[in-house]
Amino acid sequence: MGNLSTYEEALKAWNLAGFKDGMIFSWIISEHKDICLELLQLILPDLGIVDVKNIKKEDTHKQNTVFHGARFDIYAEDEHGRMYDIEMQVSDEHNLGKRISYYQSYLTQHALGAGQDYNDRVDTYVIFICDFDFFGAGLPVYTTEVRVKESDLILDTGEHNIILNAKAKDFSAVSQGLAAFLKYVDTDVPTSALTCKIADDIVILKTNTQKEGDYMFYELEFRSRLARETKKVSKEARKKGLAEGRKEGRKEGREQGIVEGRKEGRKEGRKEGRKEGRKEGLTEGWTKGEKRVVCDMISRLTAKGYSKQEVITAVTELTHFTAEEATVLYDKLFVK
Repeated sequence: MGNLSTYEEALKAWNLAGFKDGMIFSWIISEHKDICLELLQLILPDLGIVDVKNIKKEDTHKQNTVFHGARFDIYAEDEHGRMYDIEMQVSDEHNLGKRISYYQSYLTQHALGAGQDYNDRVDTYVIFICDFDFFGAGLPVYTTEVRVKESDLILDTGEHNIILNAKAKDFSAVSQGLAAFLKYVDTDVPTSALTCKIADDIVILKTNTQKEGDYMFYELEFRSRLARETKKVSKEARKKGLAEGRKEGRKEGREQGIVEGRKEGRKEGRKEGRKEGRKEGLTEGWTKGEKRVVCDMISRLTAKGYSKQEVITAVTELTHFTAEEATVLYDKLFVK
C-alpha cells in the first residue's frame, strides 16, 4: 500500500505540475529556443540579444557535463558568448544571496579562457524567477551590483544578478510583456502571446508519455531517497537525543532523589526518591531531547539540499511535531 500511495502521489504531482515546477520549466525553456530568447529579451532589454545557443537544462540524474556539478535550471549563451543561468524559485529558502554567489562562481570559472586577458571576460547573468518577494519591497525586478562602501562608485565585475518578483504590487516599472510573464508565474493564467505559447506547449508536453515517465521516475526516486535519508537522520538524531535525555534525566533524578531522600532522613526514602526522580527526570529529559532530535533532523536534511517544505513534511511524518512547530524550529535555525 505504501508503494501504491507513493505512486499515486507522484502521478498527482505530474498532473498538477505547471510552469513553476522545476522539471516542466526546464523542459519548456530548454526545448523551445524562441521562448528562451524572448524571455531573456524581456528581462534584459538593454542588451539587444538577438540569438541564444548552447541551451542546456538541469540533468536530474547526472552531473552537469559543462560545469561538473553545478546544477542550473537553464544555462544559455547569446551571440556574444555572454552566459546566463535562469532559475525558477517557488519557495523562499532564505539563502538566495549565497545561492546567487554560488551559481556566479561556476559561471565565472568558464567566463575567461586560458591565457585570455581579464578584459576579455564575458559577462555572466544569474536570473532568479521568484514566486515570492525576497526583499519585500513590492518591486517586480531587483538587480544587484558591487558598490564601493565609502562612495557611490560601482565596481565592474562582469557579474550581474537579477531577481524577478512574481508577487510584485506594481508592475508599471517594467514592460507589459515582462509584467504579463510575471503575472503568469503567479496565477498560471496566460495573457500575452508568450505566456499563451508557454501554456500551449505545456499542454503538448503533458501528452508526451516519455516525459511523463521521466517525471514519474524522478519523483519516485526523489521521494524514496528523501524517505531513506530522513529515516537515517531520524534514527541517528533520536539515538543522540535519547542518550542526552537519559543522561540529563539521570542527573536530575539523582539530584531530586537525594534531596527528597535526605528530607525523609531514611535510606528507604532516599532509594524511593532516586527511583521516582529518575523516572520524572527521564521523561523531562526525553522531551528536551526530542526537540534536539528534530533540530538535528532539520539541519541535516537542509544540508543535503532539501527545501524547507520538504524538510517540514519529513519531520511531521516521522515525529510528533506539527507542521507549525517544525516551521518554528526551522525558522529559528535558518531565518536570521
